Amino acid sequence: MMRKTILALLIASALSACALTPPAIDKNTDLPDSWHSDSASDISIGSNWWVQFDDPALNSLINAAEAHNQNLVIAAARIDEARAALGITSAEQLPRLDLGGKAGRGLSTQLGTPSDNYSLGASASWELDLWGRIKNTNDAARADLLASEYNRDAVALALFANVAQTYFNLRALDQQLLIAQETLKTRQESFQLRKRRFEGGVTSELDLRQAEVELASAQASVPGIEQSIAKVTGSLGILIGQNPREMIESGINRGKTLRQISLPVNVPLGLPSQLLIRRPDIQASEQSLQAAGARIAAARAAYYPTISLTGFLGTESTSISNLFSGPAKTWSFLGNLTAPLFDNGRTTANVEGATARQKQAVANYRLTIQQAFAETQNALIARSSSVKIVAAQQLQLDSLSRQLKLATLRYDNGFSGYLEVLDAQRSLFQAQLNLAAAQRDQLNATVDLYKAMGGGWKADRQSSNS
Repeated sequence: MMRKTILALLIASALSACALTPPAIDKNTDLPDSWHSDSASDISIGSNWWVQFDDPALNSLINAAEAHNQNLVIAAARIDEARAALGITSAEQLPRLDLGGKAGRGLSTQLGTPSDNYSLGASASWELDLWGRIKNTNDAARADLLASEYNRDAVALALFANVAQTYFNLRALDQQLLIAQETLKTRQESFQLRKRRFEGGVTSELDLRQAEVELASAQASVPGIEQSIAKVTGSLGILIGQNPREMIESGINRGKTLRQISLPVNVPLGLPSQLLIRRPDIQASEQSLQAAGARIAAARAAYYPTISLTGFLGTESTSISNLFSGPAKTWSFLGNLTAPLFDNGRTTANVEGATARQKQAVANYRLTIQQAFAETQNALIARSSSVKIVAAQQLQLDSLSRQLKLATLRYDNGFSGYLEVLDAQRSLFQAQLNLAAAQRDQLNATVDLYKAMGGGWKADRQSSNS
């Protein structure tokens, strides 16, 4: 009997070499040789890319987001769920052991008297994975786990970029509010001067009313900016996971002013092919593609017979006192074979469904790569353009500051009307606001580039989870 059992196991091991494998997938991608940008340099990128801006307040906000943001909590829970699913499929590869017992009383017509029956024993069962159904299911679960981890990295990358850009928006609004308040103070002083000159008969009422209009315009700009600051502050509080009390009582701590925030000197770029490694969304899509292929092989295994082995070792007796005595021992060993005969096309439909899902995964993988390269190229262009825009806005601001001085001098000496001064004031005020917006856009464009390049996330999940 033992020889037959060993022979059966050897045959099963030999047949396992016939296990089905996932279908081959063409993942070749035609990549560009280089990036089209005049600001790219080949330097490595670190995962903590936000420290390049050298603002402790920003670092603190991102640390808070990492610890308390609810989207990250959800992503982490999905990793736990995928890990549990992998544990279930991994357990199916090993024999299962169960302990059972029963006690009962019955009547046999042959004996004519009631009798008791007691049994206690352990049973083992094991499905021989000849066609790789369990293995492929396990491989799919492992790929799902890796995909969930990469998805968590993608969520974190998007979150940190959102925190940084929202913070920069807030600092830009803070700067614009300061500009508006300073402008309001200047307009108030100008109005009081025009009023005294009008009352003294030095100037006309037209100059007075024009100054009054500009004063009202400056007064209206301040509440609008304050309202925008409140909205952005609330959005940032949600991103970093503040509770309602903290949102109302603590607010958001500020660090450096918009002009003091450092800009990375070089652009962390590298070769286009490195984007496939850096981007966690590409890695997640690739793992989903591998999982889809493994599920096709697992579905195809249903076309072939299923062989399982079961064994039982225990004791059985009509008296509980004799249950553990020598003659009461019992054992059994069974081999079960189940072959599909007719299932109304269910197996075929499962295979077709798995194949269709793989086609979707292939398309999603290619689409993710297309979007990644488009986002990176756009981010490179946007960052290069933002540098030029800031320089042009600064030049305009310097020129308008000089223009206002000249216009005021001409008005005070009677060579021009007050309208020329007002036009210069309005232009300067708008230029100051535009420069703050341009500086914000330059910072945000840099964040977009970090995000597009993957933010330093590395594809090292394979070694740590294999």
